[in-house]
Amino acid sequence: MAVLLLIASFIQFSAPSQFDLRDAGGQNYVTSIKSQQGGTCWTHGTMASIESNLLVTGVWEEQGEIGEPDLAEYHLDWWNGFNNWYNADMDPPSGSGGLTPHEGGDYLVATAYLSRGEGAVRDIDGQSYYTPPSLTNPEYHHYYPEDVQWLTAGDDLASLLPVKEAIMAHGAIATCYCVNSSFMQDYIQYQPPSSSMDPNHSVAIIGWDDNKATQAPEPGAWICKNSWGEGWGFGGFFYISYWDKWCCREPFMGAVSFQNTERLQYQHFYYHDYHGWRDTFTAGADMVMNAWEAPGDHFITAMSFFTPKEQETCSASFYGSFQGGVLSDLITAQDFQSTFRGFHTVELNNPFELEAGDSVYFTMSFSGGEYPYDRTADVPVLLGSSARVIVESSASPGESYYNDGSWHDFQNWSENPYPGTGNFCLKLLGFDSGLIVTPSEDMVFQGDQGGPFTPSSQTWNMIYMGSGSVSYTVEGDGAQWLDLSGPLTGTVSCGQTVNITASINSEAASLENGVYISDIDFVNETTGTGNTSLQVVLVVGEAGVVYSWNMDSDPGWTADTEWEWGVPKGMGGSHGNPDPASGATGNNVCGYNLAGDYAPDLDEKYLTTGAIDCSGLYGTHLRFQRWLGVESSQYDHASVQISTDQQTWFTIWANGSDEITDSDWSMKVYDISSYADTQPQVWIRWVMGTTDSGWEYCGWNLDDVEIWAYGALSAEEQETETVFSMGFAGMNPASSSTVFRCQMPEAGQLTVQVLDISGRVMGTVFNGEVSSGQVDVPFNLVDSSGRRLPAGIYPVVASSAGSTAVARLVVLGN
Repeated sequence: MAVLLLIASFIQFSAPSQFDLRDAGGQNYVTSIKSQQGGTCWTHGTMASIESNLLVTGVWEEQGEIGEPDLAEYHLDWWNGFNNWYNADMDPPSGSGGLTPHEGGDYLVATAYLSRGEGAVRDIDGQSYYTPPSLTNPEYHHYYPEDVQWLTAGDDLASLLPVKEAIMAHGAIATCYCVNSSFMQDYIQYQPPSSSMDPNHSVAIIGWDDNKATQAPEPGAWICKNSWGEGWGFGGFFYISYWDKWCCREPFMGAVSFQNTERLQYQHFYYHDYHGWRDTFTAGADMVMNAWEAPGDHFITAMSFFTPKEQETCSASFYGSFQGGVLSDLITAQDFQSTFRGFHTVELNNPFELEAGDSVYFTMSFSGGEYPYDRTADVPVLLGSSARVIVESSASPGESYYNDGSWHDFQNWSENPYPGTGNFCLKLLGFDSGLIVTPSEDMVFQGDQGGPFTPSSQTWNMIYMGSGSVSYTVEGDGAQWLDLSGPLTGTVSCGQTVNITASINSEAASLENGVYISDIDFVNETTGTGNTSLQVVLVVGEAGVVYSWNMDSDPGWTADTEWEWGVPKGMGGSHGNPDPASGATGNNVCGYNLAGDYAPDLDEKYLTTGAIDCSGLYGTHLRFQRWLGVESSQYDHASVQISTDQQTWFTIWANGSDEITDSDWSMKVYDISSYADTQPQVWIRWVMGTTDSGWEYCGWNLDDVEIWAYGALSAEEQETETVFSMGFAGMNPASSSTVFRCQMPEAGQLTVQVLDISGRVMGTVFNGEVSSGQVDVPFNLVDSSGRRLPAGIYPVVASSAGSTAVARLVVLGN
């Protein structure tokens, strides 16, 4: 890239007197200004550095991402592992004390989160301030800084050049300073060294001007990016003097460079140091060690660790046995030089395989004789909070050791300020052994009877991770409608990728409506590791209703206090609008407080469905009629969540920054396929709360809840199963009239309604008792007021005995 050539020429001689990443070689390597919420400046400083690094290296664009790099600061804020919301080193992981979300953190906290492979994720993946986003999701794109460098310029600026070099070579660096009106003049920050005030804000350095006059005795200033919006400073930017007390001087927050960021490739992280570098072991050890038992068949390709000093000579060794204090069965060893203080990821010269249950012992020796470790710590969080908090870590015997001539279990080291909680900062990184096939989900093709089917083809990438090479075979079950192409047999070596393409052929045009499945096997003929079976699913026909709850009867769902089934009273609306006086298609709803508004200071209250069987379903969507009143998410909250185990819940919708004041029913549709497809048990819940002590609104009202999917019936089932359904006996499209035809499995009440595309009821065509069998319902294309329907597409909903069927009516112009 042009900027790298520019940077190389700068570094070869000396840094220029002025430099700005917004215009480096004519290119911009700084992402847009953000507006932080709460005490999250440290997350914004972190992500500003990583985003800039992604621009400098071009990795974001290489990965096919859209727009500028945009990472989720609030995913880091919620899931860093140091707060009372989530600390996976504890059981249970919440409520054990620690930081408070939105109230501060630092760059050591951020690096611990990144080093575990839990972040960073994109803004579109997990950015949610008021409610926690999901920790992980198969759709997330993770970005992993392989190295994090801690620098200082020195009190006399003797080390100014390395800081500048880091900015030119790797992009913006995160820093800190003390916000106080006495230190800022004309958006130039200078805190004199004589001041005793601690740093309390995080920003990113994007350049410098050696000649910039400041309040300090000497010139020179850093150009910095803030997170207070474009209306502050110079479009969101400002200056900090070279001579500021904290910027580029505080040892762990003054200058932190997140480097070599890549799309996360590793599948497995072996570690005991959940909280990363919390202290440094200086008791005179020659080396330290971490031990693990492999939880699966894995191929270890890299290691990571922290070095507490610059210019460390490092010696790493890996063994398969540790008996009686003696290591044996050397797997591999590697010596290397570390030039900077911070976090490092190093690829192994000789990767190795582990089988499930194998033991592995990772020893490390640093020439400086000091070793970072994790422990329960009193964390001085200065970037957002003035308080110190205890963050608990856990450790067990047999995990970490130190050697001062003989090996000792670190669990027993008495000088740990919190005895029994320490583990050394050594990690192993790797992959599943054998064949790895991506995507790992079934391939789904869909189209109407006769085709065409979309997509026309899809491709698997099969890579081998392991020693040497293996022979492989890819074979299908002979489905006549499917073609497989690519090298279906052969030999593949470590790291080599083979592409296999599945295509739908012309035979599919003769298939009846239904779901057709072909099994595809990827076979490691040499060792068997990584053998994979996937399916190609062909769905012929349109999506349909699989499950429905029209609220004519109580669905029997699990309801917290104030959630209830019944007739809404049309009350409430002290702010916004009141509840409805009836359901969307009947009298009853499920709602929160059917007689008024939700309460102030409310905890989360749930309405949860029973288990929904989505096995065999594809393209699953949730639909329901909504009448909702809720204040802005800055104050009150409403959401819809989904789970496959009732333990981990994913938010599929949450209210945003604008208030919601529904005054009519509206149909809402959410794609839940990434969570629900093929799952034997799915739960959905509607959440009311939390709320603040201020304004109240009418809350949730729900009607006509439906699960739609392709594949409601298999090809075989469709031939034999009798179900409630609806179609057309008259014209469709229609210009003057048509006839709906319903199939009734048994006699009972039948209701047929026509809706507009937004879900509003245009008219009830039929509501009465009918016999079992075929029932024809004529319709003259008029609404409930007798006016002709305008040209367009109208959902037609038929319901009976708790079942719902939907068809689409196309009305032509006059």
